[in-house]
Amino acid sequence: MTTTTIEREELITQENAAEAKRRIHSELRIQSPLHPPQHWLSINFANTDAALAWLNTNPVQSAGEVAATARNDGSVSMLTIMPPTSPLQSPQRWFYRDFASPNDAVFYLNEAPAQSDGEVSATLRNNGHVGVFYIAPA
Repeated sequence: MTTTTIEREELITQENAAEAKRRIHSELRIQSPLHPPQHWLSINFANTDAALAWLNTNPVQSAGEVAATARNDGSVSMLTIMPPTSPLQSPQRWFYRDFASPNDAVFYLNEAPAQSDGEVSATLRNNGHVGVFYIAPA
């Protein structure tokens, strides 16, 4: 079995997120254990707005296809599947919120309608806050 690693050194900003996603989507045509031409990417973003611009540009990443870490310095690191298996359709889209505590995040995520499998990527930070990327409407 051959493993292909794809690493992007560029820093994606909110202004270039949509163009970068289109370019990377068209560049990559590799084989992997996912359904061809799907593969995982590691991407770094300048901030949460840039990450959201990427996620919400068509094709919009599906539930379960994103693992995002909102760092204390404001940047975001993400693992994501490209292209999405079954892209989200409007009105669903990705959002980001910073919660003051894990309990606040859990309370919000359990409100009706509660988030479902794969609709959340959360980072529990060492300052007690929780950064949450989530799909809404749930």
